[in-house]
Amino acid sequence: MQLEEYDALEKVEREHWFYKGKRMLVEYWIERAAQLSSGDRIVDCGAGTGELVRELRDRYGPFGISVVGIEYVEEARKLAKECKEIELLEGSILDLPLRDAMSQVTIALDVLEHVEDDKLAFSELLRITKPGGIIIINVPAFMSLWSDWDVSLGHFRRYSKPSFRAILAPHEREFQMLHFDYANAFAFLPILGLRNLSRLFKIKLRFEDRIPSPPMNKLLLDLFVGPSQTSWFHPPFGSSLFCVLKKR
Repeated sequence: MQLEEYDALEKVEREHWFYKGKRMLVEYWIERAAQLSSGDRIVDCGAGTGELVRELRDRYGPFGISVVGIEYVEEARKLAKECKEIELLEGSILDLPLRDAMSQVTIALDVLEHVEDDKLAFSELLRITKPGGIIIINVPAFMSLWSDWDVSLGHFRRYSKPSFRAILAPHEREFQMLHFDYANAFAFLPILGLRNLSRLFKIKLRFEDRIPSPPMNKLLLDLFVGPSQTSWFHPPFGSSLFCVLKKR
């Protein structure tokens, strides 16, 4: 991931509908599926500039629950400390600097696509999670949405349900699937259209680091988060794939 992308992310992630929406889904699933008590840990792997860590500490810290953020890139850790007063551990998702079975909630939002060996990355998430704990993963979906944004972020791939299931398959007896669906379905076709136009006319269209007007930002946030909190909506496509597992 190019270093300037961390500066752009830090400026918009608190309010931008896409980044805020992912954090809201994480908190929704923690409340719904995690059995948290004093002394437990929540671990954010690939914490970026630490916004999710900050929010989760504010919410769960008063109950004696610790929140640990791990980030590989020094620039991101520096921004987390300077802008949010958050200390992140240095570490890679391919070799997490934590003991086995020490996390009650393990999170990886848009991280697996950044490493070549995503199977090893998933096995690390599983390793550090306690039996009965949950793992929350978000990854970008559909190679048809591939753009210069993926390149600048250092992505190796975008996922489909079958390709992501291939990562999970070697460990399928070790977890229960709680949620596995495409997310951000209502934005999929507009994003696909814009990225096709960008390729056709060889222009750069970047919306990921710009916050829309407040009404549009709220509408996009509601369309992202609301459907993903239902039990009946299973879209055939989306710009992301959101997965929640419970370790046996």
